[in-house]
Amino acid sequence: MRRLLCAALFVASSIGIYMVPAGADSVTPAKVTLSFDYSDNNSAASASNGTFNVIVDVLPGHTSGAVRIVASSPDGLTSDDLVCTYQSVAKSQVECAFNFTSSGVWSVRAQYATSPKDDVSAVAKTNLRVGL
Repeated sequence: MRRLLCAALFVASSIGIYMVPAGADSVTPAKVTLSFDYSDNNSAASASNGTFNVIVDVLPGHTSGAVRIVASSPDGLTSDDLVCTYQSVAKSQVECAFNFTSSGVWSVRAQYATSPKDDVSAVAKTNLRVGL
């Protein structure tokens, strides 16, 4: 009886091992978290002359969907928002290059949706100090 119980537990655990990864690769997780990825996490994000790439991490990993990134000009300026249209998530990231037009603190928002036609379901915000 003891051998039968051990064999049954082994079979059950083997089946569980094969089933869990398939269930973990869900197409659209219920809760998506966005975070900005900086090369130096020890200091505030800042940009200077030229273009600046903004990278957004999409968690959990293997999440499908699309992310749009919008940079709003500093308070008091009438510059138009800089918009990076929806891009598909690739390797849990989305990257956009912005060419900032004025100095100051820009408000950057990342917006996640399961597809560009769906409503936004997750948002992340950060501030980026730009010196031209």
